[in-house]
Amino acid sequence: MKRRIFISYAWEKEKTADRKIKSFTQWLAIYLKKWGFEVLLDVYENHPGTKLDEFMVNGINSSRFVICICTETYINKMKNPKTGVFNEVTLLKEKYNSPFIIPIIEKGKFENLPDFFEGKFVSELLLDTPYSQENQNPIFELITTLRDELLSIKNVDTESRIDSYYNDVEKFKFFSDAVNLMSFEGQAEQTVTFQYLINGGDFKIGIPPMEFVTHWSTAGSESIHSYNKVQKMLRIHNFKEFESINMPSDIKEEWLIPIKWGTTLKVGDGVVWINNKNYVAVGKILDINLNSNDEYRSTVTLDYKVLNPIEVSDDFIEHTELEEIK
Repeated sequence: MKRRIFISYAWEKEKTADRKIKSFTQWLAIYLKKWGFEVLLDVYENHPGTKLDEFMVNGINSSRFVICICTETYINKMKNPKTGVFNEVTLLKEKYNSPFIIPIIEKGKFENLPDFFEGKFVSELLLDTPYSQENQNPIFELITTLRDELLSIKNVDTESRIDSYYNDVEKFKFFSDAVNLMSFEGQAEQTVTFQYLINGGDFKIGIPPMEFVTHWSTAGSESIHSYNKVQKMLRIHNFKEFESINMPSDIKEEWLIPIKWGTTLKVGDGVVWINNKNYVAVGKILDINLNSNDEYRSTVTLDYKVLNPIEVSDDFIEHTELEEIK
């Protein structure tokens, strides 16, 4: 039986902030599912008439862990009896002594940590770029905590907890898995900046059946190599029309150069990917940053979108089957 995790978070009123918190929460849910966890998200908050209280009670009581994404809005809603967050937090307060309630805050924003979470293991993460290098150690600590069910989290130093349970070799292997699995963005449309050499050069965009494996390597300070790891890959030179592309029919054949194995791209160039389910995604290179001191810290910024996608909702993510780590 899979270990279940309930994720509690607050929806935002402002569109950009709401997109940020939902994108992060969905990214985290996908990441946890890759580790074999069953994840429950707040899928009913925007559906009037559903049995929200019953969902929350059953979700929290049946979950091994509860992760709370703590933001300013989360704190405000936990004080309002008319919100779902208030009801969730009320239930959590009854389980205060449980070591399996884990708050997550945006890096440095301890003012968003509710008082009753003080003294617990707190995960600090960059919410807008969850796959970034800055999140590698915090994500490693979080997934170690979630997998380490035999030891108490409270009042246990993270370093001591990890070192006492994993020998050095297993710890390094586990860290490698934790970091490599971060190399994805699940949204159907996004601008991403990522270290392109991590995970052997693979960075996944979208989620099944709309998932595309992109593959990269260093070419120079102003260019980057991109390789075909999907059904078909095509190159578009100087992709000025990217913003106007919404359907495959918007792409003109005369723009396309088929790529059998690999190609070299510069800023402004584009790529078309067709996966084995015949979904289509387009991407455009916005920036290339070659780190001369450490090549593995080099990044590429990619604007991409899946054409005619299925809506990536919390409910869709909950029921998506993902390949799990062995």
